Amino acid sequence: MAAPNARHALVFGASGISGWSLINQLLQSYPRAGTWSRITGVTRKPMSREEASYWPKSGEDLALRLVSGFDIHNDQEQTLMAKFQKEVPDIHTVTHLYYLIQDPPSDYGDDEPFAESLKSLQKTVTVIESLAPNLEFIHLQYGSFIYGVCFTEEFYHTAPLSESLPPLRKQLLDRLHYPVWTKWMHEYSIDKPWKWCETRPDEVIGFVPRMNSYNAVYPIAMFLSLYRFINGEGAACPFPGSLGTWKALASDAGADMIAKASIHLSLHPSPWIKGEGFNVASSEIPWSWEMKWPPLCEWFGLIGEPPVDNEKSKTSSPGPDRYIQSHEAEYESMIQEYGLKAWEVASPSMDGSENWGLTKLNFDRYLDLQKLRSTGFMEDESPRDTWINVLELMRGAKFIP
Repeated sequence: MAAPNARHALVFGASGISGWSLINQLLQSYPRAGTWSRITGVTRKPMSREEASYWPKSGEDLALRLVSGFDIHNDQEQTLMAKFQKEVPDIHTVTHLYYLIQDPPSDYGDDEPFAESLKSLQKTVTVIESLAPNLEFIHLQYGSFIYGVCFTEEFYHTAPLSESLPPLRKQLLDRLHYPVWTKWMHEYSIDKPWKWCETRPDEVIGFVPRMNSYNAVYPIAMFLSLYRFINGEGAACPFPGSLGTWKALASDAGADMIAKASIHLSLHPSPWIKGEGFNVASSEIPWSWEMKWPPLCEWFGLIGEPPVDNEKSKTSSPGPDRYIQSHEAEYESMIQEYGLKAWEVASPSMDGSENWGLTKLNFDRYLDLQKLRSTGFMEDESPRDTWINVLELMRGAKFIP
């Protein structure tokens, strides 16, 4: 095991929501001063000076190196190895690998639909392992989809969702890449000196200083910004989703909280951590949109109200994307008046339907955090604070007024 002041974190997907927050916490010396000596962030596309400026300055003068041009999905293994040797001269000192890259599209018409996804993981692990003889830990981020949350019409578990639940039924499990990754990691790591684990957040609430199709906060933040711009301070704002989603209890996961838990697990000395999965969330206490919509609206100077109709999985109200599309002139005026970054507003959808997250996630799906707590990770944050902290960062970066 490396000395405390000799740990080198290598973060794949540094420009994504989870990657940005992981580096954010590393730069703040989480969990304590002296834990890290080097941080290397790996991206495909380079980050601009402005984008990198939103990370805090390290109080310990930790060296953050950002390297780009690494196409994990398409580069051959030897190409990746050569790039790392050239761009990261101290690659041999890496002790902790955090794999947070966006998964490639799955080919469900193929006998092995996740072949490309698995190949990317295999290349990364084998390349870094060969270049970093002191490697101690590999962290993978899964998600609550492992419990079938993404299959909204077929979801059958009862909350709280625990890591001890049996695997999903085969017809659903075969549509997820997680089991393929886990099987390979278990087999490959059997006789390895390093450990690995995976974390399972539900909705990730985080800040990232560039357009990201997985950003669940930005569409809602822009919707509320435009609603306030059009209707004025103190206007009543109905929840733009279904009654079922309004009532459903879930476990929002702040990206910074995910990062803290991931770092905590990667530093844990116990051998039983190896190969385990851990639920992660901002708080043990589940929240619903009924609980968080009023304080979110209040932050924007609005009054949050329930949905206008009583349907479980649909609403007559326009979702964030459609609302903005139907007020294009006002939207452009708001962008110009406040000098905002005019990114496309596109809410994440798992089945291609409009307003998926605010209408079809209409069932309780909160997570059991006891397994994570048993490792000594006790941090807890109100989902309200999780959202507000991200909104404050967005406002400071002029993403929203």
